[in-house]
Amino acid sequence: MSEPVQERPRERIVFEAEGASDGPVVLVCAALHGNEVDGLLAAEAVADAIDPRQLRGRLVVFVGNRGAHAGGQRYLERDLNRAFTETRGELWRRGELGREAEDGEQREILELLAQRVPSDGTRAVLLDLHSTSGGGPPFAVFGDTRANRRIGLALGIPAILGLEEAIDGTLLEFLARRGHVAVCVEGGKIGEPQTRELLEDALWVALVEAGSLRASAVSGLSAARARLRAAAGELPRVLEIRHRHALRAEQAFRMRPGWKGFDRVARGTALADDAAGAVRSPEDGFLLMPLYQARGDDGFFLAREVRSIWLRVSTALRALRIDRLVPLLPGVTRDAEEPETLLADPRIARWWTVEIFHLLGYRRQRARHALLAFSRRRPGHLPALPLR
Repeated sequence: MSEPVQERPRERIVFEAEGASDGPVVLVCAALHGNEVDGLLAAEAVADAIDPRQLRGRLVVFVGNRGAHAGGQRYLERDLNRAFTETRGELWRRGELGREAEDGEQREILELLAQRVPSDGTRAVLLDLHSTSGGGPPFAVFGDTRANRRIGLALGIPAILGLEEAIDGTLLEFLARRGHVAVCVEGGKIGEPQTRELLEDALWVALVEAGSLRASAVSGLSAARARLRAAAGELPRVLEIRHRHALRAEQAFRMRPGWKGFDRVARGTALADDAAGAVRSPEDGFLLMPLYQARGDDGFFLAREVRSIWLRVSTALRALRIDRLVPLLPGVTRDAEEPETLLADPRIARWWTVEIFHLLGYRRQRARHALLAFSRRRPGHLPALPLR
């Protein structure tokens, strides 16, 4: 199990600069889980190396969970990266967030976003830097939109689709739902030197792809891209989440030793143990983010490859707005109260239902009585921020 890494407390904003020419607002968040210090060290190193005269637009680097970071813990009372729900956003707007440690952290982050994220329809870019207790190659996580794909796929590391839809309340989701570009980079195992180095490489590439820096202004850009590709090896370019093993405290979950990110597992493989006995893989796939620390809401995830041809098909279908015709399929209706949710009767819509919905961006799947509810988190359909 990974040991906490102690770091000195930091100010919320550790770097902020306005470029000499127009460009995007780019926000880099690190240590949203306080013990994941690698992203903060990487972001500070990149910020120190940037010549503001070469910068376009505004760049802001900030610490996510300052209190947990100071104590070398993932969080103090609850996971801050599960707190950015619409309900809690409304509580903040009304000045009614609570008094727990993470409430204060969230209040300050929302104030920061309200002050710096454009509210005129201009897209900001969030780059959220993380590391894992289980280790493994680096990968990117983002909601399945064309704007996110442009940056996420340019990193040259595996891209994970559907993770944003599998968990609620992430900062990534909160900004993406307001039309902004939001990409998470998981750099590798917490505390390993290579993790920080790969996060630095990913940040340089992302800043160029976002338009904050010209490629000519980053002397080591080609080398950074090469290191990221080498770290990814022969892994699939794009994968989608198929299973999340959610945790409850009473389960006494414990991952079996030796697993790391992107290990291939077969259906029925014993991955962990809990109070009920062995926890086995429900299907074949790639193992992601096995939990080897005391705190966390997710034991592990399973993913499978998405072939490039289906990405191209998906892009074409969305450009043609084919999703408008999906409710015409047998057994499929649109939810009257939630336009971004489709309801499928599995007794009627039995063939390729999940695959079709995923192609169109409907990756969030929930049971609703006898029906299956598929929803997508379409960017830009919520107010810019719940400003007071």
